[in-house]
Amino acid sequence: MQQFMERSKLPLKLTYRAVGSSTGQAEFAAGTNDFGSGDIPLSTDTYSALEPGIVQLPIVLGAISLFHSIPNVPDGIGGLNLTSCLIARIFKRQIVEWDHPDILTLNPNLRKHLPHPDYPVTVAHRKLGSSSTASITAYLHDSCPQEWSDTMVGKTITWPDDTLTCEGSGGMTNCIRNNPGTIGYIDSGHGHSEGLVEIELQNLDKNYLSSKEAAARGGIGAAAGAVPSSADANFADVSLLNQPGPDTWPIVTLTYVYVRKDLSHLFNEEANHAEQSLLVTFLRALYEPAYIDQCANLFGFTPVPERVRNLGLAGIQMLQVNATAPEWSFETSTLANTGQGDYVLSVKRRTYAELQRSNNMDDVEDLLLEYDRLSQLTKELRQQVESLQIRTQVLQELQASVAVTSADPAFTDLKEFQLKTALSLAALSFVMCTVGMLIMIGRFFLKK
Repeated sequence: MQQFMERSKLPLKLTYRAVGSSTGQAEFAAGTNDFGSGDIPLSTDTYSALEPGIVQLPIVLGAISLFHSIPNVPDGIGGLNLTSCLIARIFKRQIVEWDHPDILTLNPNLRKHLPHPDYPVTVAHRKLGSSSTASITAYLHDSCPQEWSDTMVGKTITWPDDTLTCEGSGGMTNCIRNNPGTIGYIDSGHGHSEGLVEIELQNLDKNYLSSKEAAARGGIGAAAGAVPSSADANFADVSLLNQPGPDTWPIVTLTYVYVRKDLSHLFNEEANHAEQSLLVTFLRALYEPAYIDQCANLFGFTPVPERVRNLGLAGIQMLQVNATAPEWSFETSTLANTGQGDYVLSVKRRTYAELQRSNNMDDVEDLLLEYDRLSQLTKELRQQVESLQIRTQVLQELQASVAVTSADPAFTDLKEFQLKTALSLAALSFVMCTVGMLIMIGRFFLKK
């Protein structure tokens, strides 16, 4: 949206409120907003009330994963292995210690990493109705119904009293990070960007992997199984949970945009129905690599497979736009004269804010280079300090030797000369090492 506003010659205003899937769907159904978006499809009841006047456009795939803050336990392979049934028992507080025998069976080396025996497990969950809660609880029921009943599935459920309640993805991040020994769920892109430690989860094919490993092997897109053949169909029963495949991630969500087919409510006489065609152009951009790949690169989402992309584009064709609405286009390389048109979104057009962001990125790159240089200097200085400590110890031992042997009647002038010479050479070496360290520090400040 920001890029559309920055690249338009005409003044545009597009806004979006991040209020969660539940609120977004409710406001869309009530007609409060022009379109909505969420990680879950509309329920059958909501769809039926709006049918046949809507389309649901699948735009990206996202992985929900579990992250923890057990001290000293690494990320990725060699990290914490868990099954859905173990997670269910942990969430129900049937397992309250990380060195529980059933956890150690899958993680024989975990005990040596724990700060102490009987290290407690803390469970974190979302506060309000959340699509991630709906996905994680549906997955637990689907993959381990004997431990997680269907009464414990939904966007909002009743959690045990001794669990942490966390508001939003940011709140979940803080709950996990600020409470050692905590396990919680969050969209994997957010968790990875925050540097949280992910578990290795067993998938339907009995393989342990993280969502990051699954994504690298195509295991996110592999979960996109059967979807309806048309964007105006009912998606309520679509599930990408616990799908087969050796590298398939078992908790995958599909993000939708909900739009009414009839766009006549978007009408501004002065704009000549341009709002209608602008919305259509925006929706099409969600299927263009130049735009949607930003979601993958910045936030860890996965673009939908080609067949789902084609379904979405066909759904956009169903939108009813006034025949007089102007057609919007994109300028990706310089188009003389036409690039300056009123309804052209041009990558050549830049605002001061965008220019400033670009400059900030250059500053960030410079800071990263400076950080690398400082890290190398720190490493060299640490080596020098260690060398000085060794040399200081040798000097102290030589001084002690001189003091002891001087009192020995058998101690000759020659031996005293040899000891003092060795002591002087050691002292000279110490001085030279110190001078070398000072030169290194001086060079650093001269480079600045």
